[in-house]
Amino acid sequence: MQELYKKLKEFGKVRLNRTMNKETTFRIGGPVFALIEVDDTEKLVKLLDFLRGENQEYFILGSGSNLLWKDDEYEGVVVKIKTKNLKVENNTIEVDAGVPLAQLVDIATQNELIGMEWGAGIPGTLGGAVRGNAGAFGGSVSDNLGIVRVYRDGEVIELNTEDCGFGYRESIFKQNTDVILSAKINLEKSDKQKILSQVQEYLKYRSGRFAPYPSAGSFFKNLPLSAWEKDKDVLPSKFLEINKIAAGWLVDEVKMRGFEVGGAKVSDEHANFIVNFNSSTQKDVLDLIEDIKVKVYNKYGIELEEEVEIVE
Repeated sequence: MQELYKKLKEFGKVRLNRTMNKETTFRIGGPVFALIEVDDTEKLVKLLDFLRGENQEYFILGSGSNLLWKDDEYEGVVVKIKTKNLKVENNTIEVDAGVPLAQLVDIATQNELIGMEWGAGIPGTLGGAVRGNAGAFGGSVSDNLGIVRVYRDGEVIELNTEDCGFGYRESIFKQNTDVILSAKINLEKSDKQKILSQVQEYLKYRSGRFAPYPSAGSFFKNLPLSAWEKDKDVLPSKFLEINKIAAGWLVDEVKMRGFEVGGAKVSDEHANFIVNFNSSTQKDVLDLIEDIKVKVYNKYGIELEEEVEIVE
């Protein structure tokens, strides 16, 4: 293991026996053998080549904002991508996977480019956003995505949007081992004040809306209206307009808002947020979400699906 540690140091900053509760917004997770932060794409590719050649297990980490990590030890290497290059050319922004969404929104606004406002206030990196096709307020990252550069089986390749299998909070990257390196975001020119006003409106909407405890954001995926097989008259009219059912509404309807298991709790502020209010473990969260899913299924015949990635 000492030789592996020495080799890893060639590619970035290495921490041994790092606990993942310090690396995720949920503040949940046990120890890992090694965590390496890499801030250069060329070094990242070389590191992935090395790990692949050594048959060394690894996990790709962005900001840790949509992740529920396991309580037990992970004996592999966690690769934390902190690559930071960002370049604006005409109406296109080329951005590394490690760039925070907040920075991307800011750069787009400064350059009078419209289309990324939905990302205001969302934690996470560009790489994580592409992997999960992150979105809000009716927009998502795939709406304006051009080329995606990925590391696949020892090669760096470019994918078009059609190659990425995007769906609601879905992409092929959730099903394969591709590592997202960078992407090109194609936007349009607009009035800067208009863009800024929209960004501020979204930030205001988010302010004070969520619990002041660690979480991983929205836990369950919203559902298509077609999943509802009962009388639609009982649904809020907004759901009929947007053709979706909010998962938080379902959690509310089965009286789980504020429900606790161990240190985990359904947020009082937003029923689709599970919060770590008292030194929660992953097991606490898993037990809680199982209770939620059973109650929703028993009442409505609907199976809730997690939006948060669970590492077990």
